[in-house]
Amino acid sequence: MYQLRTIDVWDTLLRRRCHPDLIKLATARHLVFAYHEDLDPEYLDHWAVLRERCSVEAVLGSEARKAGDDDEYRLSDVLDRLLERVFAHGDQDHSATVQSLIQVELENERRHTYPDARCRDLIGRYPAKKTLFLSDFYMPAKMLMQLIEFHGMHDLVPDGISSCDVMLNKRSGRLYRYVHAHHAVEPSAHVHIGDNAYSDVEVPARLGVKAVHYSPEEEKQTRRLQEKCFSDRAFLFRLIEKRVLEAAAINRNARTTQEDMIFRLGIRAAPLFIGFGLSIAERSIVDKVRRLFFFTREGEFFLKVFDVVSRGRRLANQDVPEARLLEISRVATFCASLRSVSIDEMMRLWTLYDNQSMYALSRSLGMDPAALAGLCMRHSIAPTETIAHPWQDERVRRLFADEEFKQVVGEKVHSDRRALLAYLSERGIREDQEYIGVVDIGWRGTIQDNLAWLLPQKRISGYYLGLQRFLNQQPPNCSKRAYGPDANLDLGFSHLLDAVSPIEMLCNSPSGSVMGYRLEARGRAVADRLIEPAENAVYANTVRHFQDGVLFACDHWAPYIENHAICSKELRELACNIWNALIVKPERQISQAYAALSHNEVFGVGCFVDKRIVPTPEQMIKSLLSPKARRDVILYIKQTQWTSGLWHRSDLSVLHRGMLVSALVAGKAYKRLRLWTRHYLAR
Repeated sequence: MYQLRTIDVWDTLLRRRCHPDLIKLATARHLVFAYHEDLDPEYLDHWAVLRERCSVEAVLGSEARKAGDDDEYRLSDVLDRLLERVFAHGDQDHSATVQSLIQVELENERRHTYPDARCRDLIGRYPAKKTLFLSDFYMPAKMLMQLIEFHGMHDLVPDGISSCDVMLNKRSGRLYRYVHAHHAVEPSAHVHIGDNAYSDVEVPARLGVKAVHYSPEEEKQTRRLQEKCFSDRAFLFRLIEKRVLEAAAINRNARTTQEDMIFRLGIRAAPLFIGFGLSIAERSIVDKVRRLFFFTREGEFFLKVFDVVSRGRRLANQDVPEARLLEISRVATFCASLRSVSIDEMMRLWTLYDNQSMYALSRSLGMDPAALAGLCMRHSIAPTETIAHPWQDERVRRLFADEEFKQVVGEKVHSDRRALLAYLSERGIREDQEYIGVVDIGWRGTIQDNLAWLLPQKRISGYYLGLQRFLNQQPPNCSKRAYGPDANLDLGFSHLLDAVSPIEMLCNSPSGSVMGYRLEARGRAVADRLIEPAENAVYANTVRHFQDGVLFACDHWAPYIENHAICSKELRELACNIWNALIVKPERQISQAYAALSHNEVFGVGCFVDKRIVPTPEQMIKSLLSPKARRDVILYIKQTQWTSGLWHRSDLSVLHRGMLVSALVAGKAYKRLRLWTRHYLAR
């Protein structure tokens, strides 16, 4: 029996589910989110913080050597020096923040480590009168003991020494000499067990200690894989997708071959939505929003993704805000948000739809067109006549000066506002200064605008998949961020915004569009939904299988997000490339589903748009001479813009497809020219 038995901690008593530096990266990620406003802009990326921490550790190690110790450092000193460097005002007292970060790091170690139960048999072969753990580590022995107790290994080692406590380590051999002197033990009466071939075996053996090497081959392979995943994020993401696809092959269930192809497409597209879900959680933490509201209809799908990627409502050691669905739409909020019945206020609609009939205007206001038909005819306006730039038309100006017209529309505004405010109140949104977040697919955030004008005291932060260039005045009480392209900031990936309706289709829900709200008994507000059977047929046959694939992948990605401290920005380029592939090289099943779609365009256009209907060759030729035919073709171009999807239309001739694609390409070129011109004029 030996007098003293010492046991290494890492990869002997305890093991990590990740590379060791990923614990530091996870702490850096927490620092970025929890102290975002305090950080120097250079350190708003958790990898930048990690690199700075490694630099600090090297400096402290060098200072320790110059002082006559080994190159050791304490976690508290590392974090204190780190905060001096990364905080915008580094001369402050950081002691409270340091203690908070120490607890975060300890929590990360608990979450990402597990006990190596197999080492018990080996340790039992070397009995000793006294047993200690011996570790080269920057956490003090007291914290290491907390980890050991947490994992139920304290019966093996009731106490121990960490190198940072005495500023001596095993690598130099000085920690072993310290132990021998401190415990009055001869080297020959000491047995040490550990995994490192140098510091746990070669060094103690040279000193006369019985050194036992514990390094199972399968664990070495695991560590090599962890190293690869840490140093190469692209490899990690490919590995996750490979494992998800393997799991999908095992769990195919009753899917047909075509359904399985769409399901697998959802798996491959998942990083786009996972990255978006992560960005929502991250920004809501940084923005300190109290609650998140996901807008119907795409928000129903996004909420499911969000619930999985922020599992347990925790991310980066932070609480994620409560999230719930909000039944809402542009048509259900626009009329209620009008501050007056006037041309100026209607420009919020007409800047988006500059060719509009009074019939379409009625539908956009959520009104029965018959209620305004007589008033329109009074001013010589046929309700179905499409009017270019309505705000410039003298008849429209007279209509908006008509007191009866203003009264009829004003009553609808008042009624809608009362019902909408009642609904919002029931969902927990009231007129106060509480900061909330809203989530939608995009593309200009007009529903958020409507809510912001309706609730001017409410601070609202919007999180979107993509944002097109804003055309309307932005309310002062809201902000908007896009995970993907944002044409208001730069033109990177802005071509993805040329064809957004296919992405809307893939993110759709079968629960129908919200058309407004009605007040029932005792003032309870209920959302009225309009369900289109043809639209739901596309969902049932195609979209739901795509979404099932995304959610299946999300469930498998979720553990990696925490274990590997993944942030949304690391997925963004991959996400945008996936988005690009979905619209530039679409699968035939997606194009065919889109061609059969009946798309809700009640707001702005006044009806559902059947995507099967396209301008005929005769109409396109006629548009060269006829203003009305030209407006119809231009409207089609604005509503479609998906050239790749047209090539899969087997019901159209090659010549017809070629004419349509040429028109769409010309329209996009014109739009791109205007976008670039505005962008550079604004700089």
